[in-house]
Amino acid sequence: MPLFTYHCADCGAESELLSLSASSTPLCPSCGGKKMEKLASAFSPQRAAAAASAAPRCESCPSAGGACPYQS
Repeated sequence: MPLFTYHCADCGAESELLSLSASSTPLCPSCGGKKMEKLASAFSPQRAAAAASAAPRCESCPSAGGACPYQS
C-alpha cells in the first residue's frame, strides 16, 4: 500500500497514512475530519535513482579547485 501525506483543513494536522487507493480520502486521525488534502510528495525513489545515474561526472568541482559548469 502506498504512503501518502495529508493535510487536514479542519484542524491543520499533517499525517502520513497508508491508503488502499490514490482516489480514496481518509479521515483525519487527529480530529476525525473529512477535509483531508493530499500533499505533493517531495521524494520519489525511482526518479532520484534515475537522476543520480544520469548526472554527468564533473572533474572541475569546487572541491577539486575549479568551478562546476553545471551549477549556476
